[in-house]
Amino acid sequence: MSSEAVESAFRLDGRVAVVTGGGSGIGRAVAEVLARCGAAVVVGDIDVGRGEETVERIASAGGRARFVSTDVRRPEDLDRLVATAVQEYGGLDIQCNIAGVPSLVRPLLEVTGDDLDRELAISLKALLYGCQSAARVMAERGRGAIVNISSTAADIPAAGYGLYHLGKLAAVGLTRTLALELGPKGIRVNAIAPGATLTNFSARYFTNPDGSVDEERRQQWLATMAAKSPLNMVGTPEDQALLVLYLVSDASRFVTGQVVRANGGWSMG
Repeated sequence: MSSEAVESAFRLDGRVAVVTGGGSGIGRAVAEVLARCGAAVVVGDIDVGRGEETVERIASAGGRARFVSTDVRRPEDLDRLVATAVQEYGGLDIQCNIAGVPSLVRPLLEVTGDDLDRELAISLKALLYGCQSAARVMAERGRGAIVNISSTAADIPAAGYGLYHLGKLAAVGLTRTLALELGPKGIRVNAIAPGATLTNFSARYFTNPDGSVDEERRQQWLATMAAKSPLNMVGTPEDQALLVLYLVSDASRFVTGQVVRANGGWSMG
């Protein structure tokens, strides 16, 4: 295999991607990496300011992107996101369902119906709606790649985080089932399961009520999370974005139904 063929396998020139949760964290990193590799990106996020900032960052780097205000709990919003990709850029090749919310810390015996509905609305329903919207377009073209977000929490339950564990397990089941159902249509479906990754969600562990960062608590959190990895490190959004790039590029054309973990080896323990 020539060096040109290797490089080409990771290029996304001429392709169109949708990224939910693209206003910050892993979603923003995914949107930027895909754009850097040649894709036109439609960014969806409930936070208009952050979403538009992602688009500005992509444009300033020479990429193409549009923002669509999106509440992933609403199927009609996800339909509009995909429709924008088709109308503005001529189709849809890649769907990355990355949007998420901070986990609720509560023993399962104290979980209410509202708590459960909130978790499943993001961890399961939003992924299903995003896959449905994307697959309708991709099936007509006979190709496409979808990446959902799960978590290492699906592998390692923790007291107080039962809801999050259940939600991320559901994401795994959804991904595997859709891989079976959509494979004959030429659509690959995979998931990433991040380990400890420093994002805006992580900041709640070391942010004061006034919004300032407690640096001592931040360093303690980093040390605690790094100790869970044989590599003794915490991941970055870019670590996850590069994994997504592999899963949506031709380099992974023979990969579907997989849950791939960039977690520093945490789940081996």
